[in-house]
Amino acid sequence: MQTNRGYTLRYLFVVAVFCAVCVIYLGRLFFIQIAGRENSYDSGGSERTVTVQAVRGEIYDRNGVKLVENHYTYDMTLSHAHFFSMTPAEKNEVCLQILEALRSCRATELYEQRFFPFEGSSYPYYLYSEETLDTESTRAYRLKRVLSDLALDADTTARELMQYYVEKYDLLRTDGDGMRLYDDDQIDSLIRMYYDMDALRFRSSGEYVLISGLSFAGSENPNLMAYVNEKNIGAVDFLGKIQRVYCYPGYASHILGTVGPIYSEEWEYYNELGYEMSAIVGKDGCEAAFEAYLRGTDGKIKITEDANGNVVTQVLTEPVAGSDVYLTIDINLQIAAEDGLCENVQYVTDRATSAETGSGCNAGAAVAMDPDTFEVLAIASYPTYDLTTYNNDYGALISNPAKPLLNRAIDGAYAPGSTIKPGMAAIGLLEEAILSSTHISCTGKYKGTVGCSTFGDNHSGAIDAVDAIAYSCNSFFCELGHRLGIRTMEDYLSHFGFGEKTGFELGGTSGILAGPTYRGEIQSEEQWMPGMTWQAAIGQSDHQASPLQLAAYISTLTNGGSRYTAHLLHSVYRFGEAEPYYVFSQSEDTLLDRVELSKESQRTVFEGMKKVVNSSNVIKRWINSDTVPVQVGGKTGTAQTGGDCDNALFVCAAPYDDPEIVISVVLEKGYTGGYASLTAGRVLEEYYDEE
Repeated sequence: MQTNRGYTLRYLFVVAVFCAVCVIYLGRLFFIQIAGRENSYDSGGSERTVTVQAVRGEIYDRNGVKLVENHYTYDMTLSHAHFFSMTPAEKNEVCLQILEALRSCRATELYEQRFFPFEGSSYPYYLYSEETLDTESTRAYRLKRVLSDLALDADTTARELMQYYVEKYDLLRTDGDGMRLYDDDQIDSLIRMYYDMDALRFRSSGEYVLISGLSFAGSENPNLMAYVNEKNIGAVDFLGKIQRVYCYPGYASHILGTVGPIYSEEWEYYNELGYEMSAIVGKDGCEAAFEAYLRGTDGKIKITEDANGNVVTQVLTEPVAGSDVYLTIDINLQIAAEDGLCENVQYVTDRATSAETGSGCNAGAAVAMDPDTFEVLAIASYPTYDLTTYNNDYGALISNPAKPLLNRAIDGAYAPGSTIKPGMAAIGLLEEAILSSTHISCTGKYKGTVGCSTFGDNHSGAIDAVDAIAYSCNSFFCELGHRLGIRTMEDYLSHFGFGEKTGFELGGTSGILAGPTYRGEIQSEEQWMPGMTWQAAIGQSDHQASPLQLAAYISTLTNGGSRYTAHLLHSVYRFGEAEPYYVFSQSEDTLLDRVELSKESQRTVFEGMKKVVNSSNVIKRWINSDTVPVQVGGKTGTAQTGGDCDNALFVCAAPYDDPEIVISVVLEKGYTGGYASLTAGRVLEEYYDEE
């Protein structure tokens, strides 16, 4: 794992954030106490507190490659408590000073007023705009809310609303000579500002953001903060902000997650944890799952001002940065998995001649896992989306029939089909329902049933477990299921994780374990018939599993029978420290289940899986000695869906005789299991290319 983690640069950024927030107050304090300003603190003074946002921890992959970093900016804001303690004349003066500062620093275009309801050349010739008169528009909604907040009639005219602001803020006041203090352009600018404040409900609480996202780097309006400081514009704050930046746009979106404000329905929970209402928290993915590590503790600046808004004293409490989180994923494998799925879907649809042969294939998922530690090396869902444009794209994403927001790797539930057969063979050997040398007839149909047909041209006569796996003989496994019985199958398959939670930090479906237990939950155990056992033995019936569950099942099979918690968390580093203070490790506490598998049964199963790969021209196209330097064991699955096309599944382990990586792939409407090996091949290529 990389140890050079760029702490020096990050530390400088953090210092810049804190100093930038403090400098304006220190400047004012200097101006009052040293430069000899006549104003002084009196009983009309006030206290306020400014929050300094803590640095949120960053997210890395297992090799120290940064996946999510912080971008440091600041917002130019008005303080609610200070601004609304002023007289109308003082408010007008502050607003005009702000507008002059924006003009002088060429930042006028950065101050966006989005909800102004009027049209017309300028004050006093206002009419409601056409958009405002459209009752379905955002401007109409904002106007309705403003009128309600101001206790004005819902049918208040444009002229009446304008007159409200003129009177409220005394915009037509004159001096001793009867001359107006504000010209029409100034009144127009002030009405625009006050309406925007009301549209954003600034008068209720909080901060009024004048400009958001200014850069500390100096490329954007570097003189604005200095100008405001020099002019001592009352009630103006510069608040440091930290925005999340995704270093690999479009990749790992389903697992990294987003951050956002605390929603009202979440407040009770976060309040008990000591959060402030204004805090930014993880909303989903790793950002939410590892919130306790990533969050920092915000700092505070307690400011005492005199009646004129001059800073008299301030007490600083420095923020505490959040910890950095390292994930188990390898970003190169993640990219290979996501690109592989995209290529795989295209491969299927290019070759399809109808819906029955895969023309409707448009989605899938893949998981790569270390079978000994259950570390998730890659976890991909297709179609995907880009976190950098997530907010803007959300409407289109939520309405997309392909459901790109669904994380199919953990929440997709699919019949495992023939991928269940290696596990069934291991159970049969363990229970001595079969031996490695046992041969079972594999021609025609099992007991004459329609539901368990087999392809006689692939093999003839009786075959053993190795060939039954290699040729995916339904009749063999129907007979094996008959010998074991459904209760024994239920017991062992649950050990492998079917119908069970994986313990994954991001959650996920528990799927369905077919059998009378589940059937009893949905109707009656008496409804379970022998033919259902045969179907369950070949991965159909009620069975449902996610790609993550399939990877955990194959991992359990390869490591001798231990099923651990599947996990994404690798380690955690405190800000500025080179050694982790927490490293995830599997233990008895994370052991979810255990079944003892003999070496002989494992050898038999993986000999069959090796033969699957070696006997398929389709699989060998993607997994061969030119691209993968080890022998791979795999199993295809073509699972009926009740629709117009079967799902395609592929699971594999490499090397087959001592696995160090396990991969599961599902293609919705992918037609045939061999097609899904393309994605696995791409991941294996990258995995062995890195070594």
